[in-house]
Amino acid sequence: MKAPSYSVHTRIIAQANNDNFFLHNHDFYEIYMFTKGDSEYIVEGNTYTLEPGDIILIRRSEMHRVFHKSETEYARTVIELYPAFFNENNCPEYELPFTDTEKEGNKISAELARKLGLSDAFRRLETYTQEANGADTPVCRSTIIEILYLISKISTFLGDDTHDDLVKQILLYINNNFTENVNLDSLSERFFVSKYHICKIFKNGTGHTVHSYVTRKRITRVRELRKQGKPIGEAAYLSGFGNYTSFYRAYLKEFGTPPGKMDK
Repeated sequence: MKAPSYSVHTRIIAQANNDNFFLHNHDFYEIYMFTKGDSEYIVEGNTYTLEPGDIILIRRSEMHRVFHKSETEYARTVIELYPAFFNENNCPEYELPFTDTEKEGNKISAELARKLGLSDAFRRLETYTQEANGADTPVCRSTIIEILYLISKISTFLGDDTHDDLVKQILLYINNNFTENVNLDSLSERFFVSKYHICKIFKNGTGHTVHSYVTRKRITRVRELRKQGKPIGEAAYLSGFGNYTSFYRAYLKEFGTPPGKMDK
């Protein structure tokens, strides 16, 4: 049986903290609706304050995480969508908000979500998903398509509204140069700040060390190049690892398991 091209998850935590929330990325798209908590959302170098009903769009490979400012009840609903969903349901035009490189920003305000009917559509989807016990059903699919249609009507998404400017600059620099020799020493030299200070603010802002963040960006690039048909050794070299051995060791150190066979 073919795996479904989407999933819906609702999560409620009575007393949220940041112990299990880390910067990460993945190969699918994500539509995140915040419903309760005292939190911010970080996508690449951007930080978004969250109000109940705000929606965050996360594109493929974008590094992201939620950050809890206090230990209070936290709730959200997430739709995970694979690119295949759009072809399967004859709506390829609804994928554009996730693929248009000219679109910037990730946030849809709660006010706009209510005006467009997105909030109501999310509530119905939550109900249908619970009734179906998470199964792939026509009513769930049709409601997701409705949500995508409403999102496609938005011409501009909100940019970040609060951030540590230095962390943002460092993230943007790494994102554009991670295939080069990027480390604490080179960042310290470029931004005229001690590497110990960079280490501290980067860890506080992202939940990752600089080395771990660079490694994950490179691993993501290896996967992208593999899907384009590049041999794994060449993909590792072009992604900044130098060779397959370096990639293997970095992957093993970062995740605790060998990479195994990477699918194209």
